[in-house]
Amino acid sequence: MKSDLRQLSIPLSRLIPNRRNPRKVKPAREAHQRLVALIRSQGLLQPLVVRATDDKKYEVVAGERRLKALREIHKGDGDLKIPCVLRDVDVDTADAMSLGENFGREAMHPLDEAEAFAKLANADGKDAEAIAAEFGVPEHYVRQRMKLASLAKPIKDAHRQGAIDTATAEAFAAVPEERQLEVWEELHGNPRHAEHVRNVIAHAWIDAENAEFDLAVLPETAVSRDLFGDRVLIERKTFMDAQADALERQRQALTEDGWKQVVVGRREDVQDRLYAMATPEREYNEPTSRKLAKVEARQEKLRDAAEKVDDDDGAKLERLQQRYEALESEAQAIVEQAPAFFSEETKALATAFLILDADGQVHREYRVPRRPHGRSTGGNGQSATFDGTDKPKAPTSEDLSDKQLAATFTHQALAVREALHKDAVARRRILALILHEKVRSEGLDIGHEANGSTLHASVDGFVSAAFDRLQDKRSKLDPLVQEHFVEDVEAYERIGKLSAAKLDGLIDLLIVDRITAHMQRPTPLVSRLAEELKVNLRDHWRPDAAWLSSYQKIQLAHLVVELKGPVHAPAPETKKSALVAVLEKLFTDAADGKLEDKQLAGRVNSWLPSNLRVAKDETNDRTHTVNDGD
Repeated sequence: MKSDLRQLSIPLSRLIPNRRNPRKVKPAREAHQRLVALIRSQGLLQPLVVRATDDKKYEVVAGERRLKALREIHKGDGDLKIPCVLRDVDVDTADAMSLGENFGREAMHPLDEAEAFAKLANADGKDAEAIAAEFGVPEHYVRQRMKLASLAKPIKDAHRQGAIDTATAEAFAAVPEERQLEVWEELHGNPRHAEHVRNVIAHAWIDAENAEFDLAVLPETAVSRDLFGDRVLIERKTFMDAQADALERQRQALTEDGWKQVVVGRREDVQDRLYAMATPEREYNEPTSRKLAKVEARQEKLRDAAEKVDDDDGAKLERLQQRYEALESEAQAIVEQAPAFFSEETKALATAFLILDADGQVHREYRVPRRPHGRSTGGNGQSATFDGTDKPKAPTSEDLSDKQLAATFTHQALAVREALHKDAVARRRILALILHEKVRSEGLDIGHEANGSTLHASVDGFVSAAFDRLQDKRSKLDPLVQEHFVEDVEAYERIGKLSAAKLDGLIDLLIVDRITAHMQRPTPLVSRLAEELKVNLRDHWRPDAAWLSSYQKIQLAHLVVELKGPVHAPAPETKKSALVAVLEKLFTDAADGKLEDKQLAGRVNSWLPSNLRVAKDETNDRTHTVNDGD
């Protein structure tokens, strides 16, 4: 009998939905996006079932949800061909087939979703937030599903077979695989429910072998010794508090040692960031590298010797081969015994994770930015610069943090304010800009929103002599300076009592107070005024410890070399705080005239952060035309 089935590939544009589809209620957006995620990660696992129509189209009998997902996935990709099964059936038969497919359709299993999300994270370097935004599901939903991907095999199998529900599986996923298997065995593979599993994991006492702290600092009532074994148990809350303090000390030590970022948290809270980043390549310290280089040199000699041996002399070739294999074993032993080592360049790019599990164990893991296909960006949403070797490039003193950008741009704006206060002509121009209804400006604080530069200059720890002098003048002239809010009529009457001279002085101060700076990039108007008024920021500010501390350790070392020269390059083991102290003293001594090397003093006193150097260069490249008659 001739079959009515035929496999073929059909252009996406020629596939049309079944207008008689019995599913009248559209699937939820969340379900649609889960199907999109599955097809994107694993491909179309089942072809569409279609029937030919009179207008040379193909009506989808079974697979309309897949058709909608394919249209979303391949939008803008051209008219791709889709695997289909052609059925030679009439309308009534097609309707019956469509009804059967809808009646028997099941939702994706949570583990299928977990593996699909995990595959997307590994392939594209996306975190849970990015995946959730792309597929229209809550971020916590993605995190919960991704946790399931870390389940031990027997627990995964039980979940797939329906022996345990999703909540119970998630309870197991809260701890590493080794601990999951221990709890699974303790419960004889038959947990009653999720709370049962959590109670076993989160027992009231924790084994002291997991402690990162000295037990002697704990109160005696919080420590219990098992007389029938060698275990020492610690009351859970006391243990976790002490462990948190220990991890904070470790975090500070790792930061001092040059790591770009140190993250302390539970595994379920950092799992998506671990997925989105790559494990750094193995590196070796100098002694290990020398040993491996010697072995490689000896192997090279053996290879040269083997090339000179006649093919007939098999015995000699065999001896050379045995010596070569012995060297390979020697190199493997050196690698296995080598201590963990990370270069300063790697630490400057990498994130160290201190992961605290529910049972009190601490795991250290290290990650570097993963380069996604087609673009340069770092993990957990941070940008990273990649060089020609596809390897992230370590930052230098040219690269400033957001905190440093905000501080220097605010100092520049304040210096411009003070200079503008002394220049009546420029100040009247600013007033014209403020009053003109068509002027829109990033460099002028027009309106009722808070002035960013004023707020930044008012925070604790921010020191600016220019700001203090302007505030002192304001306190002597402004009758409303102590008020939080004043109605316009009252303000009008109180200001009306000022003398003409004081009113002019107040207006001058109010004008210069409108100057504001963008916190993360140069503000053209502020840069233009700084040039015209010959503002030298270093007359008002010098880098102090607070500002320098926002650099990474490797950036501080780069700045030392930039200012003092390569012969003064700090040793790799120098701590970050020591570099901050060296640079702070260098800037202070130069400003106070205490440096004997006058060239060095001039270089230090004229040094500006890269953001202000760029702003100055761009300003100098422009040609200005000023028409005082307009």
